[in-house]
Amino acid sequence: MASLEKGALFRFYFSLYNGHYKVLRNGHHGTDRQEGGRDVRGFMSSVSRYIGKSLYRKILLSYLLIVLCIVFVLVFDFYFRTAEDLRTQAVDHQVRMTQQAASTLNANLTNVKSFAWNYFGDFDFHQFVMGMGTDPEGQSSYRGKISNFVYNHPIVTNVVILQQDGFSLRVGGLVSTTIAQNEMQRLTDAAIEAEGKGLWLPTDMYNPNTAGEPPGYTLSYVQAIRNISLTSPGRVIGVMVFTLSPEALAQWLSESESSVGSRTYLVDKQQGTIVYSREMEERGAVIVPAEEIALQQGQLKGHYFREQNSGGQLIVFENLGQTGWAVVSEIPSRQLTLSIDDFTTRTIWIGAFTLLISMLLAGFISSRTINPLKLLSKGMKSIEKGNYSVELPVRTEDEVGYLSASFNRMTREINRLISKVYEAEIVKKNAEIKSLQSQINPHFLYNTLGVIDSIASMQGDDRVSFISRSLAKMFRYNISGDDISSLDAEFEQIRLYLAIQKIRFDHRLDYSIYLEPGLEQVPIPKLLFQPLVENSVNHGISRSLEGGIVRLEAISGEEDEVQVKIWNNGLPIDAERQEWLSGLLQDASQEDGGAPRGASSSIGLSNVQSRIQMLYGRQCGITFSSDAEYGTTFTLRIKTCLPDQEG
Repeated sequence: MASLEKGALFRFYFSLYNGHYKVLRNGHHGTDRQEGGRDVRGFMSSVSRYIGKSLYRKILLSYLLIVLCIVFVLVFDFYFRTAEDLRTQAVDHQVRMTQQAASTLNANLTNVKSFAWNYFGDFDFHQFVMGMGTDPEGQSSYRGKISNFVYNHPIVTNVVILQQDGFSLRVGGLVSTTIAQNEMQRLTDAAIEAEGKGLWLPTDMYNPNTAGEPPGYTLSYVQAIRNISLTSPGRVIGVMVFTLSPEALAQWLSESESSVGSRTYLVDKQQGTIVYSREMEERGAVIVPAEEIALQQGQLKGHYFREQNSGGQLIVFENLGQTGWAVVSEIPSRQLTLSIDDFTTRTIWIGAFTLLISMLLAGFISSRTINPLKLLSKGMKSIEKGNYSVELPVRTEDEVGYLSASFNRMTREINRLISKVYEAEIVKKNAEIKSLQSQINPHFLYNTLGVIDSIASMQGDDRVSFISRSLAKMFRYNISGDDISSLDAEFEQIRLYLAIQKIRFDHRLDYSIYLEPGLEQVPIPKLLFQPLVENSVNHGISRSLEGGIVRLEAISGEEDEVQVKIWNNGLPIDAERQEWLSGLLQDASQEDGGAPRGASSSIGLSNVQSRIQMLYGRQCGITFSSDAEYGTTFTLRIKTCLPDQEG
C-alpha cells in the first residue's frame, strides 16, 4: 500500500509540473487570458480533489505545511536575531574605532596646545621673544626644549617661533617639510587676529626634496604671543606655529579606516565641511548636510544611518575637544553585513536539511497511522447505511485504538440516544406550551393597569393615573424575555418604584438617584437591586415616625469595578440583627446559590448575594453598615462586564 501511495504522489507531482508548464505557456503567448484563467482554476480544482480523496495525502500535506511553517519561523527568527546581533556588533566596532581615533588625535592636539600655553604665560619666554635677535644663549636653550618636545611627539614636524621684527626660531621634526611664505603669512595673520587665542588651521605644505610632486597639506596650531602687562592685555610680540606631520596624520587616517570602503574625516561642526582627509581636493567639501547638522546639534558623539543613491551609509561622529571639529567616519552599510553572508548560507542549508528530515519522518508516521483510520472510516460508512451492530477491531492502545473503542461504544448507545432525543423533544414542546400559558396572567395584569390608567385620566385623578402607568412600565420590564438589563434601565425601574412609594408616604419619604456618566450601559442581571431598595423603604423608612431619605448611587470603583450604594436614614439595624445578617451573607457565599435561611424579609438579601457571587465571583458581593448617626448603607460591588463578555 505504501508503494502505491508513493506512486500516486509521483503522479501528483508530475501532473503538477505539467499543469504549471501549460499555465506558463498560455501566459507567455498571451493569446487567450480567459482560457488561461479557466485552466488555472481547473488545475487547482483537480489538485484539491486529488488530495481530498486520500486521508494519507491530507495528513502528509498537513505535516508538510506544519513543518514548513515551524522550520520557516524558527530558521528566520534565528537568522534575523543573529543577523541583527552581527549588525549591532559591526556598528559597535565602528563606533569604538571612531572613538579610539578621536581619542588618539585629541590627546596629540591637547599635548601641543598645552605645550604652547605653557610658553604663552612664561615671562622668561616673552623676554626671549622680544630680544630673539640678540640672545644666542636663549635661542640655544629654547631650541633644545622645543626639539625635545618634537622628538617626544612625532606627530609634530615643525615648530616656528616668529618675532614681529622678523627674527624667528625654527625647529624641524623627523620629516623635512616646508610651509610657503604666503601660507605662513596667512597663519600669522590668523593668530594675531585671534589676539592670543589658540587656533587649529588646515595648512598647505610642500617637501623641497620631492620636486614635481603635488603639495600636501596638514594641520597647524597657531597662537599669538602677547607681552605680559598688569594694566593692559599687552601687545603681540610674536607668533607660535606648530605644524603636524602629514605622514603621521596619514597613518592616523589609515588606522581609522579599518573597513573596506570606509572613510574618516576631520569635519567643521558648524559648517559640515571637511577640514582634513587623505585627499587634499576634498578639503572644504560639504560632508554633513545642514539638516543632519541640525539633528545632531549638541551631541558630543553618536551615529546614524544615511540613505544615498549609492546605497546606505553608517555615519559615526565624535567631538574633538574644544577645536570645533569632529571626527566623522563613513562606512557603507553593505560592509556591516559582510559577516552575515556566510551565516546566511549555513542557515539556508540547515533549514533545507531540517525540512527534508521532517518530511521523511512525516511520511513514515502518516503510513503507520492511516490503516486504523481507514478501518474507522469503513465503520462510519456502515453506520451511515443503518448498520448499528458494526464492531471495529481494537489492536492498539494509543489514541487511534481509543477512538475505535469509543466508536464501538457509540454504536451500542445510538439506538438509546435516538429514543432519548425523541422524548426530549416532546418534553421541550410541553415546556414551551406551559411557558406561553404562564405569560397570560402578567399580560392580563398589564392590560388591566392600562384600563385603570384610562379611567383615572378621564376622572382627573392624576395620582392613580401615574401609579397605573408606573406599574404598567414595571410589569412590561419584568415580563420582557431578557434576563440581562443595563444600569440605566434598572435605575429607571427603581425610580418608578420610589415614585409610587413617595405617593404612599407623602412627606415622610424623599429619594435621590445618581448614576455616574459612562456607566449607563453596564450590563447587570435584571431586578438585582430591587430587594435592597424595598428593604430600605419597608424596614428603614416605614418604621420611622419622621420618615427619611433613600439614596441610590452608582460610581466607578477600582479597574473594572462598579459600586452601587443604597442608603437610608431611617431606623438603623440593631447590633444583634447586624450580626445575624453578616452570617446570612456569609452563608449565602458558601452555599453557592443554595436556599437561604432566615426570615422572608432577608431572603431577597441572601438571593442578591448569591446571584452576584455566582455571576461575578467571590471578590464581588454585598457589604453593609448601620448606625443611628450615619444611617444604613448597603454597598454592592459588581463588574463593568459579565464573564461571557470579557475580552
